[in-house]
Amino acid sequence: MKELQKQLHNYIQTPQDAYINAKLGEEYEKIGQGAAAHSYFLRAAELLHDSDPRMAYNCFLKTWKQLNITTRRPDFEQGQLQAAIAYAPNRPEAYYHLSVWHSNKKEWMLSYMYACLGKDNSKENIPLTYDIGYPGDFVFDFQKAFTGWYIGKRDQSKSLFLELGELKDIPQNFKEIISENIRDFGLQYL
Repeated sequence: MKELQKQLHNYIQTPQDAYINAKLGEEYEKIGQGAAAHSYFLRAAELLHDSDPRMAYNCFLKTWKQLNITTRRPDFEQGQLQAAIAYAPNRPEAYYHLSVWHSNKKEWMLSYMYACLGKDNSKENIPLTYDIGYPGDFVFDFQKAFTGWYIGKRDQSKSLFLELGELKDIPQNFKEIISENIRDFGLQYL
């Protein structure tokens, strides 16, 4: 709460400072005040769009994250991810979250498309200031394997799951899904 008070004081002194707006959004997020966090992250993104596109991108992802938590505004949620891609089309995070967003809606072709776009276009991997839940570049092959099954790319799906099964440094929850799919296919690791 002390840090929130400090950031509020900073904001009162310089309300046009985009980074102070972002810090204030972060502090509101920490205490579960998603609407306030969303507002300050959005303001920061608007203030930064010309001067710091990477940070604007990160702030758009943070606004998406707040909307995602509420689950009440799916179209606006999708729009925030698309806006993030418009600011930084060479970054992977928004492509990944759009792929997951569409697969959660069982929109398999759109999910597969965003996984392909993310894999093909993501060239910049400098860490972002704020975490937005991006597990790593392997997720594009994971999403392609998962959604590919539903759009008739079953051989590719099997092949990708086998390749993913050989990876060592991925989160346990992904390893379990990969192993389960390999077993369901009746396949063995290479």
